[in-house]
Amino acid sequence: MRRLGTITWALVLLLCLFIIGLRFQNTLPIETDFLSLLPDEEQSEWVRQANSLMKEEVTQRVVILVKAKEFETAKSFANEIVKQLAPYADLNKQQDQIQDFGKTLFKYRANLLSDQDRKWLGNGQGEKVSKRALAQIMSPFGLSDGKLIKEDPYLLLPAYLASRPKLKKNFKIKDGWDLIGDHIVLVFKLRGQAFNQNFQDEFVSAYESLKTPNGVEILKTGAVFYGQRGIEQAQSEATLIGAISLSGIILLNIIFLRSIRPILLSLLAISSGIIGGLGVCLLLFGKLHLMAFIFGAGLIGIAVDYTFHYCCDGLGEEKSNSVLRTQNIARPLTFGVISSSLGFLILATAPFPGLQQIAIFATAGLIMAYLTVMCIYPLIDKSTGVMHFKRLWGFDRNWSLIIAGVSILGALAGATLFHIDDDVRRLQSLPLDLKAEEDQIRNITGLDNATRILLVHGKNEQDVLQLEENLLPKLSNIQGKGDIIGFQAMAQLIPSIKKQKENRDLVQNTLLGEKLDKHLSHIGMTRKNNIYGEALYLDPEGFLPEFRLAPSVHLIRLSGVTNTEALIDLASNHENVRLVDQVKNISETLGKYRERAILLIGFSCLIIWAFLVKNYGFKNASIILSVPISAVVLTPFIASIFGESFTFFNAMALLLVLAIGLDYALFSHEASSEKYSGVMIANGLSAASTIMAFGLLALSDMYAIHAFGMTILIGISIAYALAPLTHIKKQEDKSYE
Repeated sequence: MRRLGTITWALVLLLCLFIIGLRFQNTLPIETDFLSLLPDEEQSEWVRQANSLMKEEVTQRVVILVKAKEFETAKSFANEIVKQLAPYADLNKQQDQIQDFGKTLFKYRANLLSDQDRKWLGNGQGEKVSKRALAQIMSPFGLSDGKLIKEDPYLLLPAYLASRPKLKKNFKIKDGWDLIGDHIVLVFKLRGQAFNQNFQDEFVSAYESLKTPNGVEILKTGAVFYGQRGIEQAQSEATLIGAISLSGIILLNIIFLRSIRPILLSLLAISSGIIGGLGVCLLLFGKLHLMAFIFGAGLIGIAVDYTFHYCCDGLGEEKSNSVLRTQNIARPLTFGVISSSLGFLILATAPFPGLQQIAIFATAGLIMAYLTVMCIYPLIDKSTGVMHFKRLWGFDRNWSLIIAGVSILGALAGATLFHIDDDVRRLQSLPLDLKAEEDQIRNITGLDNATRILLVHGKNEQDVLQLEENLLPKLSNIQGKGDIIGFQAMAQLIPSIKKQKENRDLVQNTLLGEKLDKHLSHIGMTRKNNIYGEALYLDPEGFLPEFRLAPSVHLIRLSGVTNTEALIDLASNHENVRLVDQVKNISETLGKYRERAILLIGFSCLIIWAFLVKNYGFKNASIILSVPISAVVLTPFIASIFGESFTFFNAMALLLVLAIGLDYALFSHEASSEKYSGVMIANGLSAASTIMAFGLLALSDMYAIHAFGMTILIGISIAYALAPLTHIKKQEDKSYE
């Protein structure tokens, strides 16, 4: 059996190393985008597409502002920025968009009327349109394009374009550059993925290599900067916390086991587990999320517990050897691996990428770590048993009962402070300097990371456009009350054909014929035939894709939303209108899957309990499982005393508490009186190393990692302290009723 296990271990390890090498060959298959952990919302396909579009726009956009006393200096540096970033991002100029759009609309100019022109013509006041056009033509600062005046003497199209909503406040164009106030505004769309680490490093490096001239101010914002800084912060914290925890673990081994042998054996088991977990995940998913890797690696940290129990078995026995030690721990170790794997595989059934990755990583990793201890340790470890610390080290049952009572009282006190917080914005720790720059840019430009839209659908595109036209005045009223700063819809730029026909009729009935001749005489021109062209109608197909998910599904973009109540009322009064709030949707999804994670943990406990009942009987199975369940239940309430809220990530950390707490309980229950001291030493070392390796994550500034670490710190401490309650003095033949 051991030979088969050794061969299996070697083959799986080689296969996983090959898969890892293959996946890492071209790019890092590690996902850093927090939102990719979440499942697709259980909503309509159009809502999912809308959320995906908003996410893509926000994450792939970079905004840079340049300001200098002399415009030429700012323009020169802006040119340098564009050249430097050209390999990584494309510049979007508002001027180019306006010119291209204006050329497209020109032949439909008689169908396109500004709201003011349409009102005048509707009231039979065509002379006001004529006077407005003449004032613009005659003004020394007005239009001088003779061709435009000849084809559109009433300047209907310029008036229409000027009345359209602007993407930015105080926007103007100077020498081909987009300006807001004194700032040149550069809006880029990334060519690579903002959360790809290689691309982040290249883009940020290119940006930081720019040398800002004296007297030039520059501001930047973009998800790529946040992502790169987040990875830097995670690596820095991991290095510091890792160094502290590794030093602590080494010190524990030297003090209590007087050897670094357990460390070397642990490294082998942990490395095998991580390689196995990572290889299987990359095979099944193609990539792995950074947070799933952290959680999965934490679960593989159970391999440290296996090693400590292996090393502490045979405490004080001179004849102890590696084969005997593996035989002695085989039963609790095997039951622990099977129980934990069953629990994790239940999580893999959830339609949640984060849970699935963690479950597969943990299951594959635990099995590899188990094979390492049972099959590889006997081959490479020729040491005898530990000859010191024969006395009991750890809590006895009386102390465990006292700690259990204190923990329950603490949990009851914490229950009054317990609160849930699923707000996704809380889970993202934003560097203060980058956030300050983003706030400055938002104040200057009015640019908004729009996370709310109205989704409008109908039978066909014209039906949708007419519905939008009905919504526009209502949205204007909401804007007037200050509930939103602005909004944009396709109907503001391309009217429905019904409205285009109405506009053309107004032009023909009010502005053409003798009235046109009179108007032309004022500017020294004569009429030519068909001056406003044929009766063509603009079909929106192919235009403004940023407002369309499908011909029958459009988006109305909202900016600066300060109160959603009016928008909710607006959507509720129209069957084919829906408010999509991305932040709210994500937060609700986090809450939903926090609840599901808890339910799955509960279901996992039932599966584990059923397995334990089969092997230990009803009474003993219940006693064993009571320890990890108590730790899982008490931890969130005790954490509340320290001001911690309960989030999805706290729920995820309870998985580790359950798995490791189960191991503590199993080993304690299985230990004979002679072996009990060694088991308690191993449990104590395991708890201390787990707390140092993962509990220290509570010091992290990244909230998700902090929540994970805080839960581990409290949960593992409780599980270790309560484990002696499962120990029952029994005869060597161990009869389980």
